[in-house]
Amino acid sequence: LLKDITIDINHRNLVESYINKIFDSKDSDLVADILRAVDKIAKKPKEKILSEFQEKGYETEKLEKILEFSQIKGSIDEVEKSFDTTQLESWNELKELIDSLENRGVSNVRINFGIVRGLDYYSGIVFEVFDKNSTLGALAGGGRYDTLTKAFNREDIGATGVAGGVERIILTMQEQKIIPENSQKRIAVLYINDEMQKVAHSITSLLRLNNIPTDIDLAGRNMKKQMDIAKNANFAIIVGPQELENGNVTLKDMINGTEGTISLEKLTEDPKSVLNLEKP
Repeated sequence: LLKDITIDINHRNLVESYINKIFDSKDSDLVADILRAVDKIAKKPKEKILSEFQEKGYETEKLEKILEFSQIKGSIDEVEKSFDTTQLESWNELKELIDSLENRGVSNVRINFGIVRGLDYYSGIVFEVFDKNSTLGALAGGGRYDTLTKAFNREDIGATGVAGGVERIILTMQEQKIIPENSQKRIAVLYINDEMQKVAHSITSLLRLNNIPTDIDLAGRNMKKQMDIAKNANFAIIVGPQELENGNVTLKDMINGTEGTISLEKLTEDPKSVLNLEKP
Protein backbone atom coordinates (compact mmCIF):
# COMPACT_ATOMS: atom_id res chain seq x y z
CA LEU A 1 0.00 0.00 0.00
CA LEU A 2 1.02 3.63 -0.52
CA LYS A 3 2.34 4.87 2.82
CA ASP A 4 3.06 8.58 2.25
CA ILE A 5 -0.46 9.72 1.42
CA THR A 6 -1.69 13.21 2.33
CA ILE A 7 -5.34 14.23 2.18
CA ASP A 8 -5.69 17.96 1.49
CA ILE A 9 -9.04 19.34 2.66
CA ASN A 10 -10.82 22.64 2.19
CA HIS A 11 -14.32 24.14 2.31
CA ARG A 12 -15.75 25.94 -0.72
CA ASN A 13 -17.79 28.34 1.43
CA LEU A 14 -14.61 29.38 3.19
CA VAL A 15 -12.92 30.41 -0.07
CA GLU A 16 -16.09 31.95 -1.47
CA SER A 17 -16.53 34.12 1.63
CA TYR A 18 -12.99 35.45 1.21
CA ILE A 19 -13.59 36.16 -2.48
CA ASN A 20 -16.80 38.04 -1.56
CA LYS A 21 -14.84 40.15 0.93
CA ILE A 22 -11.90 40.97 -1.35
CA PHE A 23 -14.03 41.79 -4.40
CA ASP A 24 -16.85 43.31 -2.32
CA SER A 25 -19.33 41.31 -4.36
CA LYS A 26 -21.55 38.25 -4.00
CA ASP A 27 -22.02 37.85 -7.73
CA SER A 28 -22.10 34.07 -8.35
CA ASP A 29 -20.51 34.35 -11.80
CA LEU A 30 -17.60 36.35 -10.39
CA VAL A 31 -17.09 33.84 -7.58
CA ALA A 32 -17.16 30.90 -10.02
CA ASP A 33 -14.63 32.65 -12.26
CA ILE A 34 -12.22 33.38 -9.40
CA LEU A 35 -12.55 29.80 -8.14
CA ARG A 36 -11.44 28.65 -11.58
CA ALA A 37 -8.39 30.91 -11.26
CA VAL A 38 -7.56 29.31 -7.90
CA ASP A 39 -7.99 25.84 -9.39
CA LYS A 40 -5.45 26.71 -12.12
CA ILE A 41 -2.68 27.87 -9.79
CA ALA A 42 -1.24 24.36 -9.40
CA LYS A 43 -1.14 23.89 -13.18
CA LYS A 44 -0.17 27.32 -14.54
CA PRO A 45 2.36 30.03 -13.60
CA LYS A 46 0.84 32.77 -11.48
CA GLU A 47 1.78 35.44 -14.04
CA LYS A 48 -0.18 33.71 -16.80
CA ILE A 49 -3.28 33.46 -14.61
CA LEU A 50 -3.03 37.14 -13.64
CA SER A 51 -2.63 38.15 -17.28
CA GLU A 52 -5.54 35.97 -18.40
CA PHE A 53 -7.91 37.35 -15.77
CA GLN A 54 -6.69 40.92 -16.20
CA GLU A 55 -7.91 40.66 -19.80
CA LYS A 56 -11.30 39.64 -18.41
CA GLY A 57 -11.40 42.87 -16.42
CA TYR A 58 -10.39 41.67 -12.94
CA GLU A 59 -8.20 43.85 -10.75
CA THR A 60 -4.73 42.32 -10.48
CA GLU A 61 -4.20 43.43 -6.87
CA LYS A 62 -7.40 41.73 -5.68
CA LEU A 63 -6.76 38.57 -7.65
CA GLU A 64 -3.21 38.40 -6.25
CA LYS A 65 -4.64 38.44 -2.72
CA ILE A 66 -6.87 35.49 -3.57
CA LEU A 67 -4.01 33.54 -5.15
CA GLU A 68 -1.78 34.24 -2.13
CA PHE A 69 -4.61 33.06 0.13
CA SER A 70 -4.86 29.84 -1.90
CA GLN A 71 -1.23 29.01 -1.05
CA ILE A 72 -1.99 28.69 2.68
CA LYS A 73 -1.80 25.11 3.90
CA GLY A 74 -0.97 23.18 7.05
CA SER A 75 -2.46 22.04 10.35
CA ILE A 76 -5.21 23.97 12.17
CA ASP A 77 -2.62 25.67 14.40
CA GLU A 78 -0.33 26.52 11.47
CA VAL A 79 -3.17 28.05 9.46
CA GLU A 80 -4.53 30.05 12.41
CA LYS A 81 -1.05 31.46 13.07
CA SER A 82 -0.63 32.62 9.47
CA PHE A 83 -4.15 33.96 8.79
CA ASP A 84 -7.07 35.55 10.63
CA THR A 85 -9.55 32.71 10.16
CA THR A 86 -12.32 34.49 12.10
CA GLN A 87 -13.23 36.34 8.90
CA LEU A 88 -13.93 33.09 7.05
CA GLU A 89 -17.28 31.32 6.82
CA SER A 90 -17.33 27.59 7.62
CA TRP A 91 -13.90 27.65 9.29
CA ASN A 92 -15.28 25.97 12.42
CA GLU A 93 -17.00 23.34 10.29
CA LEU A 94 -13.68 22.54 8.63
CA LYS A 95 -11.97 22.34 12.03
CA GLU A 96 -14.63 19.96 13.31
CA LEU A 97 -14.06 17.67 10.34
CA ILE A 98 -10.28 17.64 10.90
CA ASP A 99 -10.78 16.87 14.61
CA SER A 100 -13.27 14.12 13.77
CA LEU A 101 -10.84 12.51 11.34
CA GLU A 102 -7.96 12.66 13.81
CA ASN A 103 -10.17 11.05 16.49
CA ARG A 104 -10.67 8.18 14.04
CA GLY A 105 -6.95 7.75 13.54
CA VAL A 106 -6.76 9.63 10.22
CA SER A 107 -3.80 11.91 10.91
CA ASN A 108 -2.44 12.39 7.37
CA VAL A 109 -4.78 15.32 6.76
CA ARG A 110 -3.95 18.97 6.21
CA ILE A 111 -5.87 22.10 5.35
CA ASN A 112 -5.16 23.51 1.90
CA PHE A 113 -6.98 26.68 0.84
CA GLY A 114 -5.96 26.00 -2.76
CA ILE A 115 -8.18 22.92 -3.06
CA VAL A 116 -11.45 24.11 -4.59
CA ARG A 117 -12.15 21.52 -7.34
CA GLY A 118 -12.98 23.12 -10.68
CA LEU A 119 -16.62 22.06 -11.02
CA ASP A 120 -19.29 24.56 -9.95
CA TYR A 121 -21.60 22.02 -8.29
CA TYR A 122 -19.33 21.45 -5.27
CA SER A 123 -20.99 23.08 -2.27
CA GLY A 124 -18.98 22.36 0.88
CA ILE A 125 -16.06 20.19 1.90
CA VAL A 126 -13.67 19.36 -0.96
CA PHE A 127 -10.56 17.20 -0.86
CA GLU A 128 -7.72 15.77 -2.93
CA VAL A 129 -5.36 12.89 -2.20
CA PHE A 130 -1.63 13.14 -2.91
CA ASP A 131 1.42 10.93 -2.54
CA LYS A 132 4.37 12.85 -1.09
CA ASN A 133 6.85 10.93 -3.24
CA SER A 134 5.03 11.44 -6.54
CA THR A 135 4.97 14.37 -8.96
CA LEU A 136 1.89 13.10 -10.81
CA GLY A 137 -0.59 15.36 -9.01
CA ALA A 138 -3.76 14.31 -7.20
CA LEU A 139 -4.42 10.57 -7.12
CA ALA A 140 -8.08 11.09 -6.15
CA GLY A 141 -10.45 13.91 -5.35
CA GLY A 142 -14.03 14.81 -4.54
CA GLY A 143 -16.32 16.63 -2.17
CA ARG A 144 -19.87 17.50 -1.21
CA TYR A 145 -22.37 18.57 -3.85
CA ASP A 146 -25.67 19.04 -2.05
CA THR A 147 -26.79 21.63 -4.60
CA LEU A 148 -26.76 18.95 -7.29
CA THR A 149 -29.39 16.86 -5.49
CA LYS A 150 -31.47 20.01 -4.97
CA ALA A 151 -31.50 20.49 -8.74
CA PHE A 152 -33.44 17.20 -8.89
CA ASN A 153 -35.90 18.38 -6.21
CA ARG A 154 -34.34 16.25 -3.46
CA GLU A 155 -33.34 18.75 -0.80
CA ASP A 156 -33.51 15.97 1.79
CA ILE A 157 -30.52 14.14 0.32
CA GLY A 158 -26.93 15.20 0.87
CA ALA A 159 -24.24 13.93 -1.45
CA THR A 160 -20.50 13.36 -1.40
CA GLY A 161 -18.53 11.89 -4.27
CA VAL A 162 -14.96 10.87 -4.94
CA ALA A 163 -13.11 9.57 -7.99
CA GLY A 164 -9.58 8.27 -8.39
CA GLY A 165 -7.18 8.31 -11.32
CA VAL A 166 -6.46 4.63 -11.95
CA GLU A 167 -3.42 5.27 -14.18
CA ARG A 168 -1.84 7.69 -11.69
CA ILE A 169 -2.37 5.29 -8.80
CA ILE A 170 -0.86 2.37 -10.72
CA LEU A 171 2.12 4.46 -11.88
CA THR A 172 2.75 5.67 -8.34
CA MET A 173 2.59 2.10 -7.01
CA GLN A 174 5.00 0.96 -9.73
CA GLU A 175 7.41 3.81 -8.93
CA GLN A 176 7.51 2.66 -5.32
CA LYS A 177 7.84 -1.03 -6.28
CA ILE A 178 4.55 -1.87 -4.58
CA ILE A 179 3.46 -3.64 -7.73
CA PRO A 180 5.98 -4.81 -10.32
CA GLU A 181 6.01 -3.23 -13.74
CA ASN A 182 4.33 -5.46 -16.30
CA SER A 183 7.19 -7.18 -18.12
CA GLN A 184 4.90 -9.47 -20.11
CA LYS A 185 5.45 -9.21 -23.84
CA ARG A 186 2.66 -7.61 -25.85
CA ILE A 187 1.46 -8.66 -29.31
CA ALA A 188 -0.27 -6.59 -31.99
CA VAL A 189 -2.24 -8.38 -34.71
CA LEU A 190 -2.39 -6.51 -38.03
CA TYR A 191 -4.22 -7.30 -41.26
CA ILE A 192 -3.35 -6.28 -44.83
CA ASN A 193 -6.94 -5.82 -46.01
CA ASP A 194 -10.54 -6.32 -44.93
CA GLU A 195 -10.58 -9.94 -46.12
CA MET A 196 -7.78 -10.74 -43.67
CA GLN A 197 -9.57 -9.08 -40.76
CA LYS A 198 -11.62 -12.17 -39.82
CA VAL A 199 -8.47 -14.32 -39.48
CA ALA A 200 -6.77 -11.54 -37.52
CA HIS A 201 -9.64 -11.47 -35.03
CA SER A 202 -9.46 -15.26 -34.64
CA ILE A 203 -5.73 -15.03 -33.88
CA THR A 204 -6.37 -12.21 -31.40
CA SER A 205 -9.00 -14.25 -29.55
CA LEU A 206 -6.68 -17.27 -29.48
CA LEU A 207 -3.81 -15.27 -27.98
CA ARG A 208 -6.03 -13.61 -25.39
CA LEU A 209 -7.44 -17.00 -24.34
CA ASN A 210 -3.82 -17.99 -23.70
CA ASN A 211 -3.36 -14.92 -21.45
CA ILE A 212 -1.17 -13.11 -23.97
CA PRO A 213 -1.80 -9.33 -24.00
CA THR A 214 -2.91 -8.63 -27.56
CA ASP A 215 -4.04 -5.52 -29.45
CA ILE A 216 -5.96 -5.27 -32.72
CA ASP A 217 -7.43 -2.36 -34.64
CA LEU A 218 -11.24 -2.53 -34.73
CA ALA A 219 -11.81 0.43 -37.03
CA GLY A 220 -10.51 -1.04 -40.31
CA ARG A 221 -7.59 1.39 -40.56
CA ASN A 222 -4.89 1.02 -43.19
CA MET A 223 -1.59 -0.75 -42.47
CA LYS A 224 0.33 2.46 -41.79
CA LYS A 225 -2.07 3.47 -39.02
CA GLN A 226 -2.15 -0.08 -37.67
CA MET A 227 1.65 0.01 -37.47
CA ASP A 228 1.44 3.20 -35.41
CA ILE A 229 -0.79 1.36 -32.93
CA ALA A 230 1.66 -1.58 -32.90
CA LYS A 231 4.58 0.60 -31.75
CA ASN A 232 3.77 -0.25 -28.13
CA ALA A 233 3.97 -4.00 -28.81
CA ASN A 234 6.99 -6.30 -28.69
CA PHE A 235 5.86 -8.29 -31.72
CA ALA A 236 3.40 -7.79 -34.56
CA ILE A 237 1.62 -10.66 -36.30
CA ILE A 238 0.72 -9.54 -39.83
CA VAL A 239 -2.00 -11.43 -41.68
CA GLY A 240 -1.46 -11.12 -45.44
CA PRO A 241 -3.12 -12.97 -48.36
CA GLN A 242 0.07 -14.44 -49.86
CA GLU A 243 1.38 -15.79 -46.56
CA LEU A 244 -2.05 -17.04 -45.52
CA GLU A 245 -2.38 -18.97 -48.79
CA ASN A 246 0.66 -20.99 -47.62
CA GLY A 247 -0.73 -21.38 -44.09
CA ASN A 248 1.59 -18.77 -42.61
CA VAL A 249 1.55 -15.30 -41.08
CA THR A 250 4.37 -12.78 -40.72
CA LEU A 251 5.96 -12.21 -37.32
CA LYS A 252 7.74 -8.85 -36.95
CA ASP A 253 9.97 -7.96 -34.00
CA MET A 254 8.93 -4.38 -33.18
CA ILE A 255 12.11 -3.80 -31.16
CA ASN A 256 14.79 -4.63 -33.75
CA GLY A 257 12.69 -4.64 -36.94
CA THR A 258 13.46 -8.22 -38.03
CA GLU A 259 10.67 -10.36 -39.43
CA GLY A 260 9.92 -13.86 -40.72
CA THR A 261 7.03 -16.23 -41.34
CA ILE A 262 5.50 -18.64 -38.83
CA SER A 263 3.05 -21.48 -39.30
CA LEU A 264 -0.54 -20.56 -38.47
CA GLU A 265 -1.21 -24.18 -37.49
CA LYS A 266 1.70 -24.21 -35.03
CA LEU A 267 0.67 -20.80 -33.71
CA THR A 268 -2.79 -22.19 -33.03
CA GLU A 269 -1.46 -25.29 -31.27
CA ASP A 270 1.07 -23.62 -28.97
CA PRO A 271 1.18 -19.82 -29.32
CA LYS A 272 3.53 -19.19 -26.39
CA SER A 273 6.23 -21.50 -27.72
CA VAL A 274 5.93 -20.26 -31.30
CA LEU A 275 6.12 -16.63 -30.15
CA ASN A 276 8.92 -17.47 -27.69
CA LEU A 277 6.86 -16.16 -24.78
CA GLU A 278 7.61 -18.92 -22.32
CA LYS A 279 9.68 -16.40 -20.34
CA PRO A 280 8.74 -12.72 -19.99
